[in-house]
Amino acid sequence: MAREVSFEELAEIRKKCPDIKLETFIHGSMCMTYSGRCLLSNFMAERGANQGSCAHSCRWGYKLKIKLKDNSEHEIEINEDNKNLFDFFLEEEIRPGALMPFEEDVHGSYILNSKDLCLLPKLDEYIKLGLDSFKVEGRNKTEFYAGSVARVYRAAIDDYMKNPTTWKADDYMDEINAVANRGYTLAFHDGRLTDLAHDYESTGSTSFYEYAARVVAWDSDDMICEGKNRLDSGDVLEFLSPYQREPILLRIYEFKKVRAGSDPLARVQTSFVDVEVTDKLHAGQKPLFRIPTSDFHLIEKEKLKQLLPPYSLVRKEKMNIESEKLKVESRQLSHALEAGEIREEKYETKRQKYFAALDVVDEKISPRTPRIGREGCCGKGCNGCLIFWHDEKYAKAREILKTKKIGEML
Repeated sequence: MAREVSFEELAEIRKKCPDIKLETFIHGSMCMTYSGRCLLSNFMAERGANQGSCAHSCRWGYKLKIKLKDNSEHEIEINEDNKNLFDFFLEEEIRPGALMPFEEDVHGSYILNSKDLCLLPKLDEYIKLGLDSFKVEGRNKTEFYAGSVARVYRAAIDDYMKNPTTWKADDYMDEINAVANRGYTLAFHDGRLTDLAHDYESTGSTSFYEYAARVVAWDSDDMICEGKNRLDSGDVLEFLSPYQREPILLRIYEFKKVRAGSDPLARVQTSFVDVEVTDKLHAGQKPLFRIPTSDFHLIEKEKLKQLLPPYSLVRKEKMNIESEKLKVESRQLSHALEAGEIREEKYETKRQKYFAALDVVDEKISPRTPRIGREGCCGKGCNGCLIFWHDEKYAKAREILKTKKIGEML
């Protein structure tokens, strides 16, 4: 089924065609026109949308220009001095006189910019329909995107089948929000798009996490990983196991770089030679580094090998400026509002904070959780965070924590 098919239409098709296998889109990019029928990409980049190679021309930034009678072209610069002189409108052919405001600021104008489809909040309703397959968009996506998204939906579906009475979509939203996105929408679930289905202020995918590395091989009791983004001493790596929901956490302080004698993903076991130890990695040269199982002091090595086979994905917290953090948070609230889970006031409050942050110059890039050398604890319970356990200022907090279940575990 196409992305534009509503839940009501799906139910009717399933009822009238009980013996036909049905697959429906559940997650991924949305097209600003009917899927595959847009000609922008073909015209501008010679990449056919209906052949799976859309260039996403609808999400490009466009400038407003004016052509004078002498055929000279000029860019209209809207600034503080002249902004009150202009009003720009769109007029649709069969709606003469119905002028729709067209606004552009320093960040651009994105009237064609659809948010990404995410039907996880309604997944139980789709399962009850008796559909045969849920489709996650994967073409032209990274293995990190496809693997991370499919992992969440696989767990959500399996958990529902085991116990539908206690199943809640909220249990999986943090994980699906960890995948970079343009903001999520329920799209055509209710038959028509709402004003929350498009992002008029910004484009580009973002989240609180990014691709850190992937496991490529095991060298005896050492895990061999390939770096995918910049890694620094003190980063908390989150290993995404295909066999359990909770990520396996490790705060890493040094990187033991290695090189392989042959392709590390080859079927034949490869030997790895140590190169150097460093406190940071740059992903440009696809660096390989080893992590001894002894670093994961809470998990037995054989269990770790079982949980993290080759191709397992590793993520880490992304360093964002404040406006990017607020953008992510407002997009998440937009999705919740569309699903009827929050009030509009909560979404608007966060959105206004995002707009205010856009006007701040020289924003500092900072993590949400402390890094090595910073005071405090990230609260994730990983190895290596010694400040909380030994500093006198946290003595009272330690006593309180001992009375909690998480304190017993730590």
